[in-house]
Amino acid sequence: MTTRDTDALPRSIRGLQQRFRTLHADALPAAGAYRAVFVGPAALRAAAPRAIALGGMPRWYGKRFADDGSAVNLLADADGTLREVLPMRVALEPSWLDDRPAIVVSYGSNGPVPWRWVRDEFRPVDDGTLLGLTFVAAPASRIAASPFTLVRDA
Repeated sequence: MTTRDTDALPRSIRGLQQRFRTLHADALPAAGAYRAVFVGPAALRAAAPRAIALGGMPRWYGKRFADDGSAVNLLADADGTLREVLPMRVALEPSWLDDRPAIVVSYGSNGPVPWRWVRDEFRPVDDGTLLGLTFVAAPASRIAASPFTLVRDA
């Protein structure tokens, strides 16, 4: 799925959450770098990069998954070089949205603020695209779970 293909996803948060419910996760993502593509309402697409920057990750590019159940965030330096920051744990766990398996990315209780309270959940849309929902603090945050996609680099 390309950036243009992500345009086919619903625009509302509710619609994206409903789409997430139709998807299935039965394995961790293929190792490699994935570029973030923000989806959903225009206001959310505009605000998300700013919120991530305020959380300490300016110029957030996406994530790099490894085969060992770990991942790191990628920041794009001014020259375009990708820099790895903020390691994460990756596992298949029940989703906070619907209790079905999801690829869960978390920073753990020792992660920096605010990331220790953030949990990303993903399900594959196709071979190269993951639809994600970001939860903050607890399962009760599912009402406002913020959607985005990760598109695997070629």
